[in-house]
This record gives sequence, structure tokens and C-alpha cells, in this order.
Amino acid sequence: MNHIKKAFTLIEVIMSVIIVSIVVMGALQLQEQNSDMATYLMKRGNAELDNSLFLTQRVQRYDKSKKNAYDILVDEFQIKDDKSRQLLKKIEKKINITEATPIPVGATEDSPPLFTFYSNEILLNGKYPSRYFTFK
Repeated sequence: MNHIKKAFTLIEVIMSVIIVSIVVMGALQLQEQNSDMATYLMKRGNAELDNSLFLTQRVQRYDKSKKNAYDILVDEFQIKDDKSRQLLKKIEKKINITEATPIPVGATEDSPPLFTFYSNEILLNGKYPSRYFTFK
């Protein structure tokens, strides 16, 4: 009797290994991109928290200057812990503030304004620059 064994040929095995390798490499690359994006988002979020330290009522007086967070907050809070002071001094931003722009608000475009409010822009330049608006 003739026994015929069914098995994969060497070419089929090599092709399946190549296909699996391509899929695994693609998955690893996707995982690396996701890891990079998560790292970026974490750093960006931390930078936004740092930026919030600069958004005080008195920030207007620091236009066109480079300040650290300690210089900004020293008038607002009593910071007694030396470690906190040193951390705040490491957070530096260049502050640029635009002139206040009047924005008239009326019932229609042709009618006289019911009131006018003013808006200006606070630009905080650092590793992750940010833009904030104030309204009065």
C-alpha cells in the first residue's frame, strides 16, 4: 500500500513565518507609536499644568519678560518649603501679552453696541508654547 503523508512544504512554512513576522513587526511599530504619543501627551499635560502657574491676575505686568513660576507666585502665596521654591524656580516661561482689543457687542451689526468687552492674548513660550485669552 502506498502511504501518502500530507504535510506542509518548506516553501509554505517559510512563507507563513514571513507573514507572521510582518504582522508582529507591524504590531510592534504600532505599539511604539502609541507609547511615543502617550509620552508626548503626558509631557504636554504637565506643561499645561506648569502654564497654569503663570495665569494670575498680575501676569500683565510681566509682558515681554522671562520669568519663573516662583517669581509669579511669590506675591500670591507664602512658599516656605525650600524644595517647592526650587521646583518653581526651574519652571521658566517667556511671557508676551498683546494689547487689549475692544470687542463691541450689539443686537445687530448696524446698531450701536450694547456693551464692549476687551480681550487680550497671553502667550507663554517654553518647550510647549501655549496661548490663553483674557476677557474684561
